[in-house]
Amino acid sequence: MKIKSFITLIFFPAIVYAQFRIDTAKNVNYLAIPILFKTPETGWAYGLSASANFKTSHRNDTSTRTSVITLLGIFSQREQNIQGLDATIYFPKEKYILYFNSSHSYFPDNFWGLGQNSKNEDKERYVFEQLVINPHLKRKFFKHNFFGILADYQNIFKIQYIEGGLMDSISFYGKTNYNITGLGFTASYDTRNFTFWPTKGIFLQTQFTSYNKELASTYSFNKWTAEIRLFKKLFRKQVIACQFYNYSTFGETPYRSMAALGGAGNLRGFYQGRFRDNSMYSAIVEYRIPIYWKISACVFGGVGDVYNQPKNINVSSMKRSFGGGLRLTILEKDKLNFRFDYGYSDSYNQGFYFTIGECF
Repeated sequence: MKIKSFITLIFFPAIVYAQFRIDTAKNVNYLAIPILFKTPETGWAYGLSASANFKTSHRNDTSTRTSVITLLGIFSQREQNIQGLDATIYFPKEKYILYFNSSHSYFPDNFWGLGQNSKNEDKERYVFEQLVINPHLKRKFFKHNFFGILADYQNIFKIQYIEGGLMDSISFYGKTNYNITGLGFTASYDTRNFTFWPTKGIFLQTQFTSYNKELASTYSFNKWTAEIRLFKKLFRKQVIACQFYNYSTFGETPYRSMAALGGAGNLRGFYQGRFRDNSMYSAIVEYRIPIYWKISACVFGGVGDVYNQPKNINVSSMKRSFGGGLRLTILEKDKLNFRFDYGYSDSYNQGFYFTIGECF
């Protein structure tokens, strides 16, 4: 990394934090934050995030977490751009929780083929645009238990790739413009004391979504995800955090809906989508250590892989990554952090992550 980039990386959080203020006397707090981050998928990227933070009940209600609505615009040095609207609304006493995500992106990306054994040197560039609309409503039925419904609409268009190249040589769904529409249900169990940086508790969630042509979807397939997160406080506020995750699809799964190993929210060090297939699994462990003031450190390691069918799971091809990083708290009450991580697997699969929020 160049010295100039390293200096920017270290001091930018302090510059942003100096501009970051919340008036706790108000029921709604508005924030506008300049964004600078780096990931293997985007390189350096910049933009602006504008958000409104509020409680649907009185601001001293400890039984209801803070809701947030965020508008986001991002541009990267690799000519990618993303515009999004993201909302998480906690209704009084969290009887209902509404998640809503809508985004448009233009995203030149990399293709290495499919499966566990795709080769690093077989990289090919392709381009697409994508529109996503994803509402998700959960209702509390018992203490810590939620059940809900969700919808997922995605339109992938303006797909461009090299004729006669690697992508043309492999058979899969989703090479041409398409849209998918799905309906599903979700169930979760959540005892975490904080959403962003829990120090104790368990989070369990499973989702099932069915996409079919009767809903005007180009392809018919099903998607199932299951996740377990465990958090345990050790001595001196140190925390051990674990995540176990599985993503499986069945049917005419288009390429952009396949499982994608890697990225800021999975095995750090691997480009997100470096390995793709119908399904994947991963396990990640983090050790989180407060250092001084609002600064914390984290070391982590993980394993995982993609697979076509359960019978094709091959432990000998399992991917591994490890690394560490620093955290700077920007929302102390909700434990929201700037995150600077470095993940490593080998000389080809490694990278820096400079983002907001934890891996899990």
